[in-house]
Amino acid sequence: MRRTVAVVGAAAIFAAGIGLGTMLGGTPPEPDDDGGATVLPDGLELTGALTSFDACDDYLDHVQEHALELVTPYGLHGGPMPMRGEMAVDDAAEDSADGGADMDTGAAPTAGTTPDDVSGTNVQEQGVDEPDRLKTDGEVAYTTIGGRLRVLDITGDDPEELATLELEGGWGAELLLAGDRLLVTSGGGPVLPFAGESFSADRGMPVPGGGATTLTSIDVSDPSAPEVTERLTLDGATLSSRMVDGIARVVIRTEPGINIPWQQPEAGGLRAERGALEANRELIRGSDADDWLPYFVHETADGSEQEGILIDCERVAHPAAFSGLGTLSVLTVDVDAGSLIPDDGGVGVLAGGDTVYASPERLYVATQRFIDPVILEEAATSDDRPGELDEVTTEIHAFDISAPTGTDYLASGEVPGVLLDQWALSEHDGVLRVASTIGDRWWGGGEDSSSLVTTLEQDGDELVQLGQVGDLGPTERIFAVRFLGEVGYVVTFRQTDPLYVIDLTDPSAPETTGELKIAGYSAYLHPLGDGLLLGVGQDAEEETGRTLGTQVSLFDVADPKDPQRLDTLTVADSGSDVEHDHRAFLHWPDTGLSVVPLTRWWHPESEDAEPPEGPPNGALAFTASRDGFAPAAGGDPEALALTHAEDDLAEDGSMRSDAELIDRWHSQYDAAIQRSMVVGDRLLTFSERKVVAHDLDSLEERGSLTLR
Repeated sequence: MRRTVAVVGAAAIFAAGIGLGTMLGGTPPEPDDDGGATVLPDGLELTGALTSFDACDDYLDHVQEHALELVTPYGLHGGPMPMRGEMAVDDAAEDSADGGADMDTGAAPTAGTTPDDVSGTNVQEQGVDEPDRLKTDGEVAYTTIGGRLRVLDITGDDPEELATLELEGGWGAELLLAGDRLLVTSGGGPVLPFAGESFSADRGMPVPGGGATTLTSIDVSDPSAPEVTERLTLDGATLSSRMVDGIARVVIRTEPGINIPWQQPEAGGLRAERGALEANRELIRGSDADDWLPYFVHETADGSEQEGILIDCERVAHPAAFSGLGTLSVLTVDVDAGSLIPDDGGVGVLAGGDTVYASPERLYVATQRFIDPVILEEAATSDDRPGELDEVTTEIHAFDISAPTGTDYLASGEVPGVLLDQWALSEHDGVLRVASTIGDRWWGGGEDSSSLVTTLEQDGDELVQLGQVGDLGPTERIFAVRFLGEVGYVVTFRQTDPLYVIDLTDPSAPETTGELKIAGYSAYLHPLGDGLLLGVGQDAEEETGRTLGTQVSLFDVADPKDPQRLDTLTVADSGSDVEHDHRAFLHWPDTGLSVVPLTRWWHPESEDAEPPEGPPNGALAFTASRDGFAPAAGGDPEALALTHAEDDLAEDGSMRSDAELIDRWHSQYDAAIQRSMVVGDRLLTFSERKVVAHDLDSLEERGSLTLR
């Protein structure tokens, strides 16, 4: 008989003696009288906690009813469309007397897993590690940049490759490191083979994009001989994960009906479509609960295998407002122990989540109300926005992750509008701050668009509104958020970039204290200390909002009533990964060094056009003070001080031909710097092409390792 195993899930293990109905029931919260004006579209109501299903029959009835309404001749759509997606330092020192956030040190948050003279992943919260394509313990670096898991000795000036594991059939693999164990999270089917294992074409690996996640545990006690020990393959895509003290929570989203063999029309006519639609309806009517729940397969290096349902139907809960038929699960993994077998018990949330945030003690998953995909398709081709898009809200579910052995559901709440990404959430002194945009969320702003910051506090099983401040960026949407202590910074954009300063000293009455309007926008904000804030984004034409290239801005936010921009660095026709991935950014407080990777664009008007001078990609390296930006090691601060790209000279020292220059420009994608880190007195930069060790002070190359 197949064993049914439930993972510690997205409303997971409850305190002894407390039933699901008690924990997940409840009535919608009332707005706090002292919470300030609530800026909600007409008719929009906010709701409270999750509701559980009493039995599998109730779960199946709920799923079948909604699925029959939504099914098409091609099956089911996935659910709520995810926003751009997928961070506030909460352990800052005391706030300064003028009410601004204390940024005196400018220290980047760390997860506490690297030595003091080594920079770790640029994370959102102190002590909360995030997955990345590069991890290190200061002596050995582990990276999946370039499609392989490489183990590198970085103790000397010339990095050495100790071992390589092929990532077969995987993509976007990310790492967490705890002690002598490495957790690899990847999309698709099994990607890291056990010793002596080979994958055959008939293995039945999940279809790419079909929603599969593989977690692999690797013993790296001997870095020169990493050993794959366990593998867990799951139905569903990984939203993100967080790790505290060696315990990771991996959030999985499984699309509805992933195990149902949906039918499609065999011809292009109306009769074929109607036949496929009726066949899919029959599949829904004939389905059982297990057909809708995520499945898992657990394997070990010794050949043992176990499989089953990831979450039992009696342990699934749903929000008050229908949020789709997908399932959110939160998997608890002891990375240090290398244990991947799912825990017994727990529940999931019937919703399509898209944003994950964690403080050291709480995990938050944000989900959105379901919108019929037909409405979205019609809206995308129409000038008139359907009213349903104005009534979108975001539900937020809170979980206790303070215990190493479980993930307990705590409470749920809701805010109007949608979130940009994880940086829109921040917990401080037990209060959750949330930045969201209401109105037109799809096309970058509109007449009815504006943004707001809402504060929430737990009251039983509900996250209840304490306060709210709105009217941020009318006709615009949020492009960047950063919460620092009791101050929040919100960037909105459509044609100009207002930087708003939000005073959160009194969570029940947040207020906007300052505003700065400039051309362009910042997509990532980082504290530098001494009341300085760095923004990385795009320059733009003030009249049209058309983006022009990378813009790094230096803001003086010491006076929250009068933020000022002190200096800018601009590189025309370029973009930076930092705009959408904060982990690509490096700031080293000890020397003030900041590193921003860049890729330049070139669109020749004719075949005879010559490429621009300089490398097509690399990184800016600079320091910043109240006097403005300065190059880290002399030269032009707006030039790419670091690059892995080839120069314009041939091997014999002569200038390359025009054809060679054009080919060089277009063929050096693999030389793009993707990550950088400080190790002692060296700066290491990583691309698919090589790893380069630079002197931390002069930035001169001290050694390198060619990867391809």
